[in-house]
Amino acid sequence: MIVSTPALLCGALVGGGLVVLVRQLMPSHPDLNAVLDRMESTEAPAPPAPRADARASATARARSDDLALRLGVAVLARGTVSLSVPRQDLDLLGVPVAKHIGDKIVGAVGGLMLPQLAVAFLALSGTSLPLPVPLFVSLGLAFSMWVSADTNVRSKARKARREFRYAVASYMERARLERGAKAGAEAALHRAAAVGDHWVLARIRATLDHAKLAGIPPWEALQTLSHQLDVPELAAQAETFSMAGGEGSSIQAALGKQATALRGRLLTDELAQANSASERAVIPGTIMFAVVLLIVSFPATYLMLNT
Repeated sequence: MIVSTPALLCGALVGGGLVVLVRQLMPSHPDLNAVLDRMESTEAPAPPAPRADARASATARARSDDLALRLGVAVLARGTVSLSVPRQDLDLLGVPVAKHIGDKIVGAVGGLMLPQLAVAFLALSGTSLPLPVPLFVSLGLAFSMWVSADTNVRSKARKARREFRYAVASYMERARLERGAKAGAEAALHRAAAVGDHWVLARIRATLDHAKLAGIPPWEALQTLSHQLDVPELAAQAETFSMAGGEGSSIQAALGKQATALRGRLLTDELAQANSASERAVIPGTIMFAVVLLIVSFPATYLMLNT
């Protein structure tokens, strides 16, 4: 039996991959001296210095962000072009409107230039394309980059808003417990926000601190924040706190019902996402089954049609 060279190479690659996989799964034997040195050391290890490529990447990203911000500020300062941007999503993500507009401009310009650079390289190699081809490709790529900036922001904001709802459910549950411990309505909101370092709680703390300095009731500030970020769950429970007054027990019951309803909605959303993920997981298996069926049935079908 003659074995072809490609078969030998494939076998060698598969065997080498299996050897590397087994070697990685096997438990390693640490150096005893290094382990003893770490156990006897009383000083905290110094943080590793950033690598040169990481520093270069961070510097390039900072320059790109600065360029986008300057372009956006220049466009907004002129005020000659009316641009629709997802302001609520940007506010939720903490991204300035000017930077988002600059990102859209930089992406669109890049989409226009990349196909032209490819055409220039092809021209240097002696290959030429008809003029409409790179033109339409450039326009299509620029439009897609312009639109994808808004799409990416909306996708990130959707995830952040879901995380915000979970944090609001936890925050209001703690505020309800503080209220049940005979704390005042304002004190309950401030104490509940003071626990934790999550970015949602930091945003709520900043809002409450600003409202305290401005002399605004905290529930009104939370309602404003809710409308600003499009998180209605926060407004509903803040409105319940605004009726706290002397109705301690009734407010407790209302807050408990709202917390239960919010957790039910969050659970429903999780189930819907899980079902959607399960449906998407079926697609690769279906495609693979169709391909295998085609490979298995093609020889027999070919013989039947040619006999």
